[in-house]
Amino acid sequence: MEYRVLGRTGLLVSRLGLGGIPIQRATQEVADEMLAACQDLGINFIDTARGYRDSEEKLGRALHSRRGSFHLASKSARRDAAGFREDLERGLQLLQTDYIDLYQLHMVSALDVWDQVQAPGGALSALLAARQEGLVRFVGVTSHNNDVLEIMIKSNLFDTAQFPLNVVESQFLGSLNLAQKLHMGTIAMKPLAGGALQRADLALRYLLPSTVDTIIPGMDTVEQLHSNCAAIELGVLTADEAEHLQEDAAALGEDFCRRCEYCLPCPVGIRIPTLFILEGYVNRYGLQEWARERYWGMPSQADACTECGLCEKRCPYNLGIRRKLKQTQSVFRRE
Repeated sequence: MEYRVLGRTGLLVSRLGLGGIPIQRATQEVADEMLAACQDLGINFIDTARGYRDSEEKLGRALHSRRGSFHLASKSARRDAAGFREDLERGLQLLQTDYIDLYQLHMVSALDVWDQVQAPGGALSALLAARQEGLVRFVGVTSHNNDVLEIMIKSNLFDTAQFPLNVVESQFLGSLNLAQKLHMGTIAMKPLAGGALQRADLALRYLLPSTVDTIIPGMDTVEQLHSNCAAIELGVLTADEAEHLQEDAAALGEDFCRRCEYCLPCPVGIRIPTLFILEGYVNRYGLQEWARERYWGMPSQADACTECGLCEKRCPYNLGIRRKLKQTQSVFRRE
Protein backbone atom coordinates (compact mmCIF):
# COMPACT_ATOMS: atom_id res chain seq x y z
CA MET A 1 0.00 0.00 0.00
CA GLU A 2 1.21 3.48 -0.88
CA TYR A 3 1.04 6.18 1.81
CA ARG A 4 0.96 9.96 1.60
CA VAL A 5 1.11 12.79 4.10
CA LEU A 6 -2.34 14.34 4.58
CA GLY A 7 -1.22 17.93 4.14
CA ARG A 8 -0.53 20.02 7.21
CA THR A 9 -1.99 17.34 9.51
CA GLY A 10 1.19 15.33 9.12
CA LEU A 11 -0.87 12.12 9.21
CA LEU A 12 0.55 9.37 7.01
CA VAL A 13 -2.54 7.96 5.27
CA SER A 14 -3.07 5.08 2.88
CA ARG A 15 -3.72 6.09 -0.72
CA LEU A 16 -6.88 3.98 -0.55
CA GLY A 17 -9.16 4.72 2.39
CA LEU A 18 -12.52 3.39 3.50
CA GLY A 19 -15.63 5.46 2.80
CA GLY A 20 -18.16 4.69 5.51
CA ILE A 21 -21.54 5.45 3.91
CA PRO A 22 -22.26 1.83 2.89
CA ILE A 23 -21.34 0.42 6.31
CA GLN A 24 -24.92 1.17 7.34
CA ARG A 25 -25.97 -1.65 4.99
CA ALA A 26 -23.49 -4.14 6.47
CA THR A 27 -24.02 -6.34 9.50
CA GLN A 28 -21.83 -5.87 12.56
CA GLU A 29 -20.07 -9.13 11.72
CA VAL A 30 -19.20 -7.86 8.25
CA ALA A 31 -18.02 -4.52 9.67
CA ASP A 32 -15.71 -6.40 12.06
CA GLU A 33 -14.34 -8.47 9.18
CA MET A 34 -13.81 -5.36 7.07
CA LEU A 35 -11.78 -3.55 9.72
CA ALA A 36 -9.62 -6.63 10.21
CA ALA A 37 -9.11 -6.80 6.44
CA CYS A 38 -8.26 -3.09 6.31
CA GLN A 39 -5.57 -3.67 8.91
CA ASP A 40 -4.16 -6.60 6.94
CA LEU A 41 -4.22 -4.67 3.65
CA GLY A 42 -2.63 -1.53 5.09
CA ILE A 43 -5.70 0.71 4.79
CA ASN A 44 -5.45 3.13 7.71
CA PHE A 45 -7.87 5.98 6.88
CA ILE A 46 -11.59 5.66 7.61
CA ASP A 47 -14.22 8.30 6.92
CA THR A 48 -17.75 8.21 8.35
CA ALA A 49 -20.38 10.71 9.53
CA ARG A 50 -23.03 11.23 12.17
CA GLY A 51 -25.56 11.28 9.34
CA TYR A 52 -24.66 7.82 8.06
CA ARG A 53 -27.24 6.18 10.33
CA ASP A 54 -25.47 3.43 12.33
CA SER A 55 -22.12 3.62 10.50
CA GLU A 56 -20.34 5.25 13.47
CA GLU A 57 -21.76 2.67 15.85
CA LYS A 58 -20.68 -0.32 13.76
CA LEU A 59 -17.25 1.14 13.11
CA GLY A 60 -16.83 1.95 16.80
CA ARG A 61 -17.43 -1.65 17.79
CA ALA A 62 -15.08 -2.89 15.07
CA LEU A 63 -12.39 -0.32 15.93
CA HIS A 64 -12.47 -0.79 19.68
CA SER A 65 -9.56 -3.23 19.86
CA ARG A 66 -7.53 -1.64 17.04
CA ARG A 67 -8.06 2.11 17.40
CA GLY A 68 -4.36 2.90 17.20
CA SER A 69 -4.08 1.33 13.75
CA PHE A 70 -6.38 3.84 12.07
CA HIS A 71 -6.77 7.54 11.37
CA LEU A 72 -10.47 8.16 11.94
CA ALA A 73 -12.50 10.92 10.27
CA SER A 74 -16.12 11.82 10.87
CA LYS A 75 -18.35 14.84 10.32
CA SER A 76 -21.61 16.58 11.16
CA ALA A 77 -24.11 18.39 8.92
CA ARG A 78 -25.62 20.34 11.82
CA ARG A 79 -25.29 24.06 11.11
CA ASP A 80 -25.56 25.50 14.63
CA ALA A 81 -22.89 25.19 17.32
CA ALA A 82 -25.09 23.38 19.85
CA GLY A 83 -26.31 20.78 17.37
CA PHE A 84 -22.82 20.29 15.96
CA ARG A 85 -21.41 19.74 19.44
CA GLU A 86 -24.20 17.26 20.18
CA ASP A 87 -23.32 15.28 17.04
CA LEU A 88 -19.62 15.29 17.92
CA GLU A 89 -20.18 14.07 21.47
CA ARG A 90 -22.56 11.35 20.29
CA GLY A 91 -20.04 10.33 17.65
CA LEU A 92 -17.29 10.01 20.24
CA GLN A 93 -19.54 7.70 22.27
CA LEU A 94 -20.52 5.53 19.32
CA LEU A 95 -16.99 5.36 17.93
CA GLN A 96 -15.78 4.35 21.40
CA THR A 97 -12.90 6.81 21.40
CA ASP A 98 -11.92 9.91 23.34
CA TYR A 99 -10.70 11.74 20.23
CA ILE A 100 -11.33 11.81 16.48
CA ASP A 101 -8.36 12.46 14.22
CA LEU A 102 -10.28 14.58 11.70
CA TYR A 103 -13.71 16.14 12.19
CA GLN A 104 -15.39 17.99 9.35
CA LEU A 105 -18.21 20.34 8.48
CA HIS A 106 -20.35 18.04 6.34
CA MET A 107 -21.64 18.98 2.88
CA VAL A 108 -21.22 22.74 2.88
CA SER A 109 -22.25 23.12 -0.76
CA ALA A 110 -24.01 26.50 -0.89
CA LEU A 111 -22.91 30.02 0.02
CA ASP A 112 -25.82 30.56 2.38
CA VAL A 113 -24.81 27.43 4.30
CA TRP A 114 -21.21 28.67 4.49
CA ASP A 115 -22.52 31.97 5.85
CA GLN A 116 -24.68 30.08 8.35
CA VAL A 117 -21.87 27.95 9.79
CA GLN A 118 -19.55 30.98 10.06
CA ALA A 119 -22.10 33.18 11.82
CA PRO A 120 -22.05 33.66 15.61
CA GLY A 121 -23.39 30.47 17.15
CA GLY A 122 -22.62 28.57 13.95
CA ALA A 123 -21.08 25.12 13.60
CA LEU A 124 -17.61 26.42 12.73
CA SER A 125 -17.15 27.87 16.22
CA ALA A 126 -17.98 24.48 17.75
CA LEU A 127 -15.56 22.71 15.41
CA LEU A 128 -12.67 25.02 16.27
CA ALA A 129 -13.48 24.80 19.99
CA ALA A 130 -13.39 21.00 19.80
CA ARG A 131 -9.90 21.18 18.34
CA GLN A 132 -8.80 23.48 21.15
CA GLU A 133 -10.18 20.98 23.69
CA GLY A 134 -8.39 18.03 22.08
CA LEU A 135 -11.61 16.21 21.19
CA VAL A 136 -10.53 16.38 17.54
CA ARG A 137 -6.99 16.66 16.29
CA PHE A 138 -7.67 18.34 12.95
CA VAL A 139 -10.57 20.11 11.26
CA GLY A 140 -11.88 19.88 7.72
CA VAL A 141 -14.75 20.61 5.39
CA THR A 142 -16.57 18.57 2.75
CA SER A 143 -18.42 19.98 -0.24
CA HIS A 144 -20.08 18.98 -3.52
CA ASN A 145 -19.77 22.47 -5.03
CA ASN A 146 -16.41 23.51 -6.46
CA ASP A 147 -17.03 27.28 -6.35
CA VAL A 148 -18.09 27.20 -2.70
CA LEU A 149 -15.23 24.87 -1.83
CA GLU A 150 -12.65 27.24 -3.30
CA ILE A 151 -13.98 30.05 -1.10
CA MET A 152 -13.70 27.85 1.99
CA ILE A 153 -10.20 26.71 1.05
CA LYS A 154 -9.10 30.34 0.65
CA SER A 155 -10.33 31.06 4.19
CA ASN A 156 -7.42 28.87 5.35
CA LEU A 157 -9.46 27.79 8.37
CA PHE A 158 -9.28 24.08 7.65
CA ASP A 159 -6.63 21.38 7.72
CA THR A 160 -8.31 19.27 5.01
CA ALA A 161 -10.80 19.46 2.16
CA GLN A 162 -12.94 16.56 0.95
CA PHE A 163 -14.66 16.68 -2.46
CA PRO A 164 -15.85 14.45 -5.31
CA LEU A 165 -13.17 13.51 -7.81
CA ASN A 166 -13.70 11.14 -10.71
CA VAL A 167 -13.67 11.00 -14.50
CA VAL A 168 -17.06 12.76 -14.60
CA GLU A 169 -16.31 15.47 -12.02
CA SER A 170 -12.90 16.79 -12.95
CA GLN A 171 -13.92 20.39 -12.13
CA PHE A 172 -12.65 19.81 -8.59
CA LEU A 173 -9.05 19.63 -9.81
CA GLY A 174 -8.90 23.39 -9.27
CA SER A 175 -9.85 22.98 -5.62
CA LEU A 176 -7.32 20.16 -5.28
CA ASN A 177 -4.48 22.34 -6.55
CA LEU A 178 -5.52 25.33 -4.45
CA ALA A 179 -5.80 23.25 -1.27
CA GLN A 180 -2.38 21.74 -1.76
CA LYS A 181 -0.79 25.15 -2.32
CA LEU A 182 -2.06 25.99 1.17
CA HIS A 183 -0.72 22.67 2.52
CA MET A 184 -4.19 21.31 3.22
CA GLY A 185 -4.82 17.58 3.14
CA THR A 186 -7.01 16.42 0.25
CA ILE A 187 -9.56 13.59 0.27
CA ALA A 188 -11.28 12.32 -2.88
CA MET A 189 -14.80 11.03 -2.31
CA LYS A 190 -17.12 9.56 -4.98
CA PRO A 191 -14.25 8.09 -7.07
CA LEU A 192 -16.79 5.79 -8.75
CA ALA A 193 -19.25 8.66 -9.24
CA GLY A 194 -21.42 7.15 -6.54
CA GLY A 195 -21.33 3.71 -8.14
CA ALA A 196 -22.49 4.95 -11.55
CA LEU A 197 -19.14 3.94 -13.06
CA GLN A 198 -19.41 0.18 -13.28
CA ARG A 199 -15.69 -0.56 -13.73
CA ALA A 200 -14.48 0.26 -10.23
CA ASP A 201 -10.96 -0.83 -11.09
CA LEU A 202 -10.65 1.64 -13.96
CA ALA A 203 -12.30 4.48 -12.03
CA LEU A 204 -9.90 4.12 -9.10
CA ARG A 205 -6.82 3.83 -11.28
CA TYR A 206 -7.89 6.94 -13.19
CA LEU A 207 -7.16 8.94 -10.03
CA LEU A 208 -3.70 7.52 -9.38
CA PRO A 209 -1.80 10.17 -11.40
CA SER A 210 -3.55 12.94 -9.43
CA THR A 211 -1.90 14.47 -6.40
CA VAL A 212 -4.87 13.82 -4.08
CA ASP A 213 -3.70 12.35 -0.77
CA THR A 214 -6.29 9.63 -0.22
CA ILE A 215 -9.17 8.14 -2.22
CA ILE A 216 -12.17 6.86 -0.26
CA PRO A 217 -14.63 4.69 -2.21
CA GLY A 218 -17.59 3.51 -0.18
CA MET A 219 -17.28 -0.20 0.57
CA ASP A 220 -19.41 -2.67 2.50
CA THR A 221 -17.81 -6.06 1.81
CA VAL A 222 -14.40 -7.61 2.34
CA GLU A 223 -14.44 -8.60 -1.33
CA GLN A 224 -14.67 -4.95 -2.37
CA LEU A 225 -11.71 -4.11 -0.15
CA HIS A 226 -9.57 -6.78 -1.76
CA SER A 227 -10.62 -5.97 -5.33
CA ASN A 228 -10.08 -2.23 -4.88
CA CYS A 229 -6.66 -2.79 -3.33
CA ALA A 230 -5.76 -5.09 -6.22
CA ALA A 231 -6.85 -2.41 -8.68
CA ILE A 232 -4.67 0.22 -7.02
CA GLU A 233 -1.69 -2.11 -7.24
CA LEU A 234 -2.10 -2.32 -11.05
CA GLY A 235 -1.07 1.31 -11.42
CA VAL A 236 -2.19 3.91 -13.95
CA LEU A 237 -4.54 3.15 -16.84
CA THR A 238 -3.35 2.07 -20.25
CA ALA A 239 -4.45 4.17 -23.22
CA ASP A 240 -7.12 1.63 -24.16
CA GLU A 241 -8.45 1.48 -20.59
CA ALA A 242 -8.58 5.28 -20.37
CA GLU A 243 -10.53 5.43 -23.63
CA HIS A 244 -13.01 2.84 -22.34
CA LEU A 245 -13.54 4.81 -19.12
CA GLN A 246 -14.08 8.05 -21.03
CA GLU A 247 -16.75 6.33 -23.13
CA ASP A 248 -18.53 5.22 -19.96
CA ALA A 249 -18.34 8.76 -18.59
CA ALA A 250 -19.72 10.26 -21.81
CA ALA A 251 -22.67 7.87 -21.67
CA LEU A 252 -23.49 9.03 -18.13
CA GLY A 253 -23.47 12.75 -18.81
CA GLU A 254 -24.02 14.82 -15.65
CA ASP A 255 -27.70 14.23 -14.87
CA PHE A 256 -27.25 11.00 -12.94
CA CYS A 257 -27.67 9.76 -9.39
CA ARG A 258 -24.44 9.30 -7.39
CA ARG A 259 -26.23 7.04 -4.84
CA CYS A 260 -25.14 9.11 -1.86
CA GLU A 261 -28.63 8.61 -0.36
CA TYR A 262 -28.80 12.13 1.05
CA CYS A 263 -32.27 12.31 -0.56
CA LEU A 264 -33.55 9.69 1.89
CA PRO A 265 -35.73 8.96 3.72
CA CYS A 266 -38.62 9.65 1.34
CA PRO A 267 -41.87 10.44 3.21
CA VAL A 268 -43.74 7.83 1.15
CA GLY A 269 -40.99 5.21 1.29
CA ILE A 270 -39.59 5.45 -2.24
CA ARG A 271 -36.05 4.07 -2.33
CA ILE A 272 -34.96 6.69 -4.83
CA PRO A 273 -31.36 5.62 -5.62
CA THR A 274 -32.40 1.96 -5.93
CA LEU A 275 -35.06 2.82 -8.53
CA PHE A 276 -32.51 4.78 -10.55
CA ILE A 277 -30.10 1.84 -10.36
CA LEU A 278 -32.77 -0.49 -11.72
CA GLU A 279 -33.52 1.95 -14.53
CA GLY A 280 -29.82 1.90 -15.39
CA TYR A 281 -29.89 -1.87 -15.72
CA VAL A 282 -32.57 -1.46 -18.38
CA ASN A 283 -31.03 1.46 -20.26
CA ARG A 284 -27.37 0.45 -20.11
CA TYR A 285 -27.46 -3.33 -19.96
CA GLY A 286 -30.77 -4.35 -21.50
CA LEU A 287 -31.82 -6.38 -18.45
CA GLN A 288 -35.50 -5.51 -18.78
CA GLU A 289 -37.08 -8.55 -17.18
CA TRP A 290 -34.54 -8.81 -14.36
CA ALA A 291 -34.92 -5.12 -13.46
CA ARG A 292 -38.71 -5.07 -13.94
CA GLU A 293 -39.22 -7.93 -11.49
CA ARG A 294 -37.19 -6.14 -8.84
CA TYR A 295 -38.77 -2.75 -9.51
CA TRP A 296 -42.30 -4.03 -8.98
CA GLY A 297 -41.12 -5.90 -5.90
CA MET A 298 -40.05 -2.65 -4.20
CA PRO A 299 -42.21 -1.31 -1.33
CA SER A 300 -43.00 1.85 -3.33
CA GLN A 301 -42.64 2.65 -7.02
CA ALA A 302 -41.86 5.97 -8.66
CA ASP A 303 -45.53 6.83 -9.22
CA ALA A 304 -46.02 7.02 -5.44
CA CYS A 305 -44.17 10.36 -5.49
CA THR A 306 -46.29 13.18 -4.05
CA GLU A 307 -43.90 15.82 -5.46
CA CYS A 308 -43.20 17.25 -2.01
CA GLY A 309 -39.70 18.16 -3.23
CA LEU A 310 -37.93 17.24 0.00
CA CYS A 311 -35.52 14.95 -1.86
CA GLU A 312 -34.46 17.74 -4.21
CA LYS A 313 -33.74 20.09 -1.31
CA ARG A 314 -31.41 17.45 0.14
CA CYS A 315 -29.64 16.44 -3.10
CA PRO A 316 -26.10 17.89 -3.20
CA TYR A 317 -26.07 17.58 -7.01
CA ASN A 318 -29.29 19.57 -7.55
CA LEU A 319 -30.85 16.78 -9.57
CA GLY A 320 -34.43 17.10 -10.75
CA ILE A 321 -35.41 13.98 -8.82
CA ARG A 322 -39.15 14.40 -9.35
CA ARG A 323 -38.61 14.65 -13.10
CA LYS A 324 -36.28 11.66 -13.04
CA LEU A 325 -38.78 9.58 -11.09
CA LYS A 326 -41.35 10.22 -13.82
CA GLN A 327 -38.81 9.01 -16.37
CA THR A 328 -38.19 5.91 -14.28
CA GLN A 329 -41.89 5.18 -14.04
CA SER A 330 -42.22 5.46 -17.83
CA VAL A 331 -39.47 2.85 -18.23
CA PHE A 332 -41.24 0.39 -15.95
CA ARG A 333 -44.87 1.22 -16.77
CA ARG A 334 -46.99 -1.92 -16.80
CA GLU A 335 -48.15 -2.90 -20.26
